[in-house]
Amino acid sequence: MICRVTRNGGGPSITKQEWIKYAALFVLAVAAFGVAALALMGPRGPVEAVSARASTVAATPTATASPAATPIPTATAPAQQLKIQLPAKPVVLILGDSYTAGDGAARPDQGWAYVVAGELGYPTNIEGLGGTGFAWGGGAQDELNGEYETRLREIAADPAFVPNVLILQGGQNDSAIASLEEVRAATAQTIEAARRFWPGVQVVVLGPSAPQPLAEELRSVNSAVRAGAAAANAPFIDAVESNWFTAANSPGFDADGAHPNTAGHAYLAEKFLESWRSLTQ
Repeated sequence: MICRVTRNGGGPSITKQEWIKYAALFVLAVAAFGVAALALMGPRGPVEAVSARASTVAATPTATASPAATPIPTATAPAQQLKIQLPAKPVVLILGDSYTAGDGAARPDQGWAYVVAGELGYPTNIEGLGGTGFAWGGGAQDELNGEYETRLREIAADPAFVPNVLILQGGQNDSAIASLEEVRAATAQTIEAARRFWPGVQVVVLGPSAPQPLAEELRSVNSAVRAGAAAANAPFIDAVESNWFTAANSPGFDADGAHPNTAGHAYLAEKFLESWRSLTQ
């Protein structure tokens, strides 16, 4: 028996078999639409995956580069500055170049080293020799064998004087050395030699310093001396990077274009003592 459904008052009727046919077609149409939708969505998967990988790769250099981006500790960073343990009874040796000898001052005893010794009040020997350095032995051709290590060895040969604090000043003359690595190595070697000569000696390095414009020419050798001090784990007082001598104050402190005058030596001593207090407190 065929059942007919009449719509709109006697319009076309649809049999049960036709309903089944139309229902099957509807199901097929839905399935086809679903397949088409999946096909359209398919390409997005790989694109998203590539984007995720790209983000990961982009992030990797940042993670790898982080250690290299860490600021290198410097001698001028107060939080990381090395200090010395001042002995109960300090006996001091100040060894350096013409600055330590007092060149440029009206009298040698007005040089920075003599002013510092007077202010500290400790038994102090002052050994200044012009034209010498950590790596430069003096003379026009580095022929005088006055490198700091050699001079320290000669002083150590006298058992009557045993310092427990050593202040090494200099580096200006080491600018004549072509290799900055040689200057760095000589600085570290000099400090270690002093510790062998006088076990337990506390070593402080005062780097090169000069009135402007010479001070600007000393930045490279100053970096080498600073690196040598750091390699030997010794405190470094950085006059160049701390801009002790500026274009403004240098005319009043300059004796001859290479040395400070009496006022310049007094100023150098004052700045050194400021740094000294931070190293010994």
